[in-house]
Amino acid sequence: MVSEPLAARGPRRVRLCRTPTLFLLLSLLWLPLWAQEIVYVTATNHTEPLSRFERGQLTGGIIKDLGDALARRMGLRPRYLLMPSKRAPMALRQGEGDLLCYTRPQWIGPDFRFTLPLIPNAEVVAARPEAPRLRTLADLADRPVGTVLGYRYAEAEAALGERLRRQDAPDMQANLRKLVARRMDYAITDRLVLREHQRRRPEDGLREDVVLNAYTAPCALSPRSPLKLDDVNAALAEMVADGELQRILAAYGR
Repeated sequence: MVSEPLAARGPRRVRLCRTPTLFLLLSLLWLPLWAQEIVYVTATNHTEPLSRFERGQLTGGIIKDLGDALARRMGLRPRYLLMPSKRAPMALRQGEGDLLCYTRPQWIGPDFRFTLPLIPNAEVVAARPEAPRLRTLADLADRPVGTVLGYRYAEAEAALGERLRRQDAPDMQANLRKLVARRMDYAITDRLVLREHQRRRPEDGLREDVVLNAYTAPCALSPRSPLKLDDVNAALAEMVADGELQRILAAYGR
């Protein structure tokens, strides 16, 4: 059978559906062909459980599971654009990708649109078992502390000023390895990263001493993305309502 040419067909009548997901999918049909995917700018300095990288590809972790689920809800193909964390905000600002997930205005600046908060975490000071226990952040003054190159630590900088003795490393896992190797006593890290290490290597005895701040991180939407923040938030709200987001987090011990 030969199909009727498109130009010869009469106008098609579309009955709008009130179901949020189906209405969202119908609205996405009007996007240009190049917009039929959702591109996630993905910082390569993240470690498990946030991200797992193998052979230059994002292969697992909370960020990938969340991104895949959101793309599926919106009827789009997910693509992950990997780059160093220092380049990620500029790439998002210039429209190289649509979303950067697990970020905050304090980290990348306020000139983005931010989604619903999604991933709970905290910035903490990790310590090796023999290190003197810290009671407050002030106890860290003049002690070498593991930090990540390019990261800012607003609370520690405000509390300690010039007495914050940074020991920069490429990522948080590298700092935890330094603790295990007794190259330093303390490191500032994410609670998620520390708990994943504690789960995998309880024999190391690493502990959490001081909480710098607790937060729930959203995604940032590029100002040049064809996606609408309301549509993204609607899909995320459905993920929260039916428990999919919690199932993703629970798979990683959250």
